[in-house]
This record gives sequence, structure tokens and C-alpha cells, in this order.
Amino acid sequence: MRIILLFILFITSVGCKKNNLITPTNSTGKGSGDSTKISPVSPEKIPQGLPNRVAFGTNGDMSNSSQLIQESEYQYQYLAGDIFSNGWQTWAYPSGEFASSFLTKVDQMGKVPVLTYYNIVPAKNRNEDPGFTNLNDAEVMNKYFDDWKTLLQICKHFGKPVIIHYEPDLFGYMEMYKNDATKNTVKVSQSNQADVQGFANDAKGLAQAIVSMRDKYAPNVLLGWHASQWATGTDLIKSKQNPELLASETAAYYKSLNASFDILFSEFSDRDWGYSQFVTKSTTPIWSTTASAANGNLSDFDRFQRFLKELNTDTGQKIILWQIPIGNTLTQTCNNTDGHYKDNKAEYFLQPVIDNGDVTKIKQYEQAGVIAFLFGQGFANCTSYADSKGDGKTGGVNETADDDGGYLRKAIKTYYLNGPVTSN
Repeated sequence: MRIILLFILFITSVGCKKNNLITPTNSTGKGSGDSTKISPVSPEKIPQGLPNRVAFGTNGDMSNSSQLIQESEYQYQYLAGDIFSNGWQTWAYPSGEFASSFLTKVDQMGKVPVLTYYNIVPAKNRNEDPGFTNLNDAEVMNKYFDDWKTLLQICKHFGKPVIIHYEPDLFGYMEMYKNDATKNTVKVSQSNQADVQGFANDAKGLAQAIVSMRDKYAPNVLLGWHASQWATGTDLIKSKQNPELLASETAAYYKSLNASFDILFSEFSDRDWGYSQFVTKSTTPIWSTTASAANGNLSDFDRFQRFLKELNTDTGQKIILWQIPIGNTLTQTCNNTDGHYKDNKAEYFLQPVIDNGDVTKIKQYEQAGVIAFLFGQGFANCTSYADSKGDGKTGGVNETADDDGGYLRKAIKTYYLNGPVTSN
């Protein structure tokens, strides 16, 4: 359900706390120890080095940095591809320079860098989602842990806070298919990679090995796990299920991993509603903005907010909402043609801000633990906040050539001019 191989092709063309170092001491992969780290903070607080307010961010090609939204405070980038052929280490010379350059350029713009690490699924060009075949291929996992180590070393050299969003949906699939972290087989110790020896060959071992390597090689990295809203096997929005129940089940699965990630990622959907309607022919309606009896007297946005609030309560972790569709239903430029698809996520939160400075809806999500909204395309043909199609299309008076008619750019600027919502 993620990226998204079209997006991989698209992009290839083109101070914080740390927990105790986990060292394996038995077959479960549990253990303890210490590593050099920045002073710890409470998990209920925003991690050190991040904005102390509800912030906005985007994806974007740093080679076209002039098109980025200057006011945004986070910038995210996928690191993906086949680690045996066209993985992220090959995207610039010398090996790994793409990631290193991204970190430097984002820092120079005064933004926080976010790297979405997505390399299980495309390994060996299998492109199986979920990537269970690759997880059980010792050759793949050996190279995978080496790849992870390289990224961590690059981040350590950068020396400032970096957020790594680890393998979106991976743990969601593991929860959905087994709901027991010891039942998902993974070649961890059996990969024969030196840094992960002694960790269990299951989902717990994988999570603990990833955290252990982060603690060892890059204590400046804030590590994010992904809470998929369908991970229980029931889709939160489509099935109109109890949000607290689904969130508590997902939080329980995460805690069963016994691996100390730092932050939580989740998402609304991975593409514009108009793209789903006209390209993939989905009959799923656009997210409801008003409560209805059929929806348990909730809107879809209310249901998701309650889901996030329970996750935040159960885990004590702050939340970043990621890969939010950029389309809107208000500009004429968004007319459900290629690159100009409609959606309503951006306008739900930001139109009240444009109209009269009302941040009520943003505050409601802040109260659920949300500290950042990151907008970006899940597929290359979805709507962008820049003129990514290069068609110069505008749909009406005061609309720019941005693929969304300039809506997100204008809205984020207005949000910061009016004064962002504070958090702690």
C-alpha cells in the first residue's frame, strides 16, 4: 500500500534524546547497556531539537529548492530502491552522497530533515508488499543491515537531529498477519551481519536490532515507527470501527517489540481522493468532514483524531502525520486531471486559518499528540504544491502555476503569519 514504485522511479530521476543501547543477551534479543547520547527527555514531550509547536512540512526535490515552501519547518525525502542495484546509495557520487547532501541542504534552509527509509520491499527488485520474502532472505538482510549502518554513519557525521521514518507499514503488515511479534520470521542473526548477532529471528529481533544500531552509530537520530490505521486487520475509516480499540491493539503490538523508538508516524491516505476515483477506480468516498449517525456521530477526521489520541496516550509518543495528500476541492486548478487531483485534507485544517485565523482543528490534533503535518505525493501523478508537471496550468484568478493552484503554499504561509499552535 505504500509508495509506490512509481515514486521511486520519480525521485531517482531527478540535539535529541537516546535510550539505553540494546544488546542481545539471550534468544529473545533483550538486553541493556549504555551509549554516548544526548540528555534524555520525557517521551510525553516533543523530542529535543524539534520545533516546540505544531509545524508543517513537505516532501520535495532539493535540486529545485526554490520551489519549496520556505515557511515549512520539516523536509522529508524517501530513501529507497533496490539495495543490490539502484538503491539510494547510488543516486549520487560518491556512494551515499545523496543523503549527505540532502541533510546539509535542508539544514542550511533552517528545516528539520526527515528520511523515510523504505528498502525491504524493493530489494532484489522483488517489489513484494509486504516484503516477507526479503525479510527471510539472508543475503538480502545482510546487505540491508549494512545499508542501514551506512545511513546511520552519514547521519552521525551530520551531527544534528535527523528523523528517520523506518519502513512505513512494515510493522503494520506484521501485526495484521500474525499479531505476535515472535511469530513473524525474519533473518536477523541469521543474516550473519556482525552488528545484529544474538537478536531473535523475528519481528522483535528486527526492531531491537534497528534500535541497537541507531544507538551505536547515530545517537542524534530520532527513530520513528509507523502505526498503520489498518494494522489490526480492520480499516479504521472504511469499517467505521472503534478508534480507541484499534489504537490500543496497535499500541500493544508496538510495545511487544520491546524496542525504544522515539516518535510515531501515521497517515490519512497515500494518495489524493481524486486519483483514487479516476485512476484506480476506487469507490471509497472522500473523508467526511461532518459527523453523521452512519459514522457513529463522528466525522472521519474525528475518528482518526481519536485513534491518534489513544496511540499517544498508550505509547507516550508524539505523532507526525506524513505523506498527506496535497489536492484540494477549492481551486479551479485541481480539476481531477493528471497531477491536479482533488482531496480535502489540506483544506480541512487550513481553510479556517485562511478565512479567519481559526486553528481549532489543528489544536484538536495537537491535543492528540500531533506535532507535525507533512504533505507529499504518495504517487508521482498525484497533486504537488509546486509545478511538478511543468504545464504552467492555472485555473482561476490569483491561482499560481503550482499543481494545486498555490493553495498549500498560501495556507502554510498564512498559518505561520498568524502564529503557530504551540505544543510541548
